[in-house]
Amino acid sequence: MNIVNHSAKTKMDFDERVRRKNCYDGSLVYGARDFNMRTGRDKHMDDRREKDSRWMNPRTGRILEKFSQKRNCPLCDNNDYEILFIKNGFSHVRCNTCELVYVNPILDEKENERLVKAEDSWQRVLETEEQIRIKSIEARYLIDVIEQYVRPDGKSRVCDIGCGPGVLLRVAREKGYDVYGIEPNARCHSVLKENDIRYKAEFLPFRSSFKERFDCVFLLNVLEHLREPKAALLDLRSILVPSGIAVITVPNIDALVYRILHEKSSTFGGHTHIQFFNPKTLSRLLQETGFEIVEYETSITELDTIKNHLSYRDPYMGKDAGRFDFLTPEFIYRNELGRTLNMIGRVRSI
Repeated sequence: MNIVNHSAKTKMDFDERVRRKNCYDGSLVYGARDFNMRTGRDKHMDDRREKDSRWMNPRTGRILEKFSQKRNCPLCDNNDYEILFIKNGFSHVRCNTCELVYVNPILDEKENERLVKAEDSWQRVLETEEQIRIKSIEARYLIDVIEQYVRPDGKSRVCDIGCGPGVLLRVAREKGYDVYGIEPNARCHSVLKENDIRYKAEFLPFRSSFKERFDCVFLLNVLEHLREPKAALLDLRSILVPSGIAVITVPNIDALVYRILHEKSSTFGGHTHIQFFNPKTLSRLLQETGFEIVEYETSITELDTIKNHLSYRDPYMGKDAGRFDFLTPEFIYRNELGRTLNMIGRVRSI
């Protein structure tokens, strides 16, 4: 499938987009080590190293059967794949039919739901001052991007699914949008209440009826966690008005940092991130669930992480990795090698 990147046609040209994205790229702003320490990611990574193998059978190196659930490819439903690597007992595989990278088997539904509701370590990262500052800058960028398609007029409604503590919704409200959040994690609910943000404690796909309708729905760093991505996007589409837009961000499996680090990347764990998209596979998923692709781009260079690794340092906690001046944000973005894939889809007319 041929994919056309439409971002050059938008009101912000390539150079302006690079400049704006550099402002919320922690690897560039602080350097990998300082950013990970300022946001508490170092403690989160320590917590993961301690706990991520809890479901693994030490004799086989694979996830214990009592916690596992096998599945077909969540994009094309085939069961023909190759194993890329195993981490923490979880096989990360690539579909031989559609090329989606996904985890198989995954945690069973009961264990996964228990994990999602009780997750605490990453939520602490989201609540740090530096994380909120960086995410606020990113939110302003994303809101400016969508204003090519949705204008704030006091009536335009924005929903953020998996909104966490509501950073993006606070920015959207300041810009004049009517905002609403969907968030299953109990730790975030008190923060949402403190900020007077209406929300629903719900999962995606939805488990209850949902009558709200929105002009724009954000699904940021969520789809990679969901067991049924197609069903999730169909539910997302159901709460959009005709011609409404969806803003999706996911880890970009084609990112340079993942191509270099492979299983050493913190993105791969097995129990939380269970599928990994690139422009081709995410476009297919959106098109099969009733969207037309409006534009896409990548963000977050992870340049300091990459340079640390290439300098034989710890990718995330190394310091003062010099050289490699040929690796620039412009190079990363022109070649769609950023860590995160941002894609916008519009509800397709039937």
